[in-house]
Amino acid sequence: MVLEDESSDDHSSPPYMHSSSIDGLNEVPFSIEDPDYKGLELDVMSPCEKHGMASERLVAFEGTDMDRRFLACAQPEGSNCGFVEWVDHQWPPTVQNALLKLWAMVEDAKSARVNENLESSFNIHHLTEEKNKLEANYDKLVQDVHELMNFQEDKVVDFRHLQSAITYQQEVRKELIDDMKAKMATEMAKKDAETQQLTQKYELLLNLTRAQATVIQNLKLNKMKEKQVLTEASMNSELKNAELTKCQDKLTQEKLELKLQVADLLKGNENHIEEKWQLEFQNEKLKEKFRGIQAILEK
Repeated sequence: MVLEDESSDDHSSPPYMHSSSIDGLNEVPFSIEDPDYKGLELDVMSPCEKHGMASERLVAFEGTDMDRRFLACAQPEGSNCGFVEWVDHQWPPTVQNALLKLWAMVEDAKSARVNENLESSFNIHHLTEEKNKLEANYDKLVQDVHELMNFQEDKVVDFRHLQSAITYQQEVRKELIDDMKAKMATEMAKKDAETQQLTQKYELLLNLTRAQATVIQNLKLNKMKEKQVLTEASMNSELKNAELTKCQDKLTQEKLELKLQVADLLKGNENHIEEKWQLEFQNEKLKEKFRGIQAILEK
């Protein structure tokens, strides 16, 4: 993945990250609805690479990418090209480890729930088979009674023996039914206890998820504050640079003026030297004339 440089100006586009994929397609992560980040992305130029249309705003809900915002192809399933572009950076390693542990707990809870449902299904199936057997025995008993009653028409039987057999069958049936009820009550109580344990695990997982969401929100707020501080420092630095530039320009102008003044002084000095030589030359001539006049006067 290619991350945007964090030192860029705030007025630039959001820090998008491009995801590479096999054959140019990405597997779009599972997502959840976020009222603060949904719909089509129209503020920045980040269209779907294949369709050239606006991307859909989504929030990831899987693995270490949980609660990360990203842009995806807005086409329905079947014509979706799998375009994915991340908006948020990856979470720190500590947060990723916490998310992995949370998802592992969720998968363990799901697996335990599936195993418990399978075990309950087996128990219910076993109880159902026992119930069917009892009903079959009862039907057979009723059929036997009917056969005995039909047989009584042809042959006298001992009514007390038949009554005892019927009573015995009814007692056996009652014991079997009571035993089945007791087993079902035990299974229901066990099921209720397991459901309560699952509820406690779910509440624990929910509390952990809420705590994780609070940590993630605090990280976002801290990052926004740090970014604001960096922005203010950058603006102050730009202002200072502008002031230094003005001072440098002023010093350059003053230096140029000093150079011009020095050039004028040098030129004036040269003129002064030339005038001095001329005065000395005139002075020598005057001295020669004075000596000539003095020589004439002495004669």
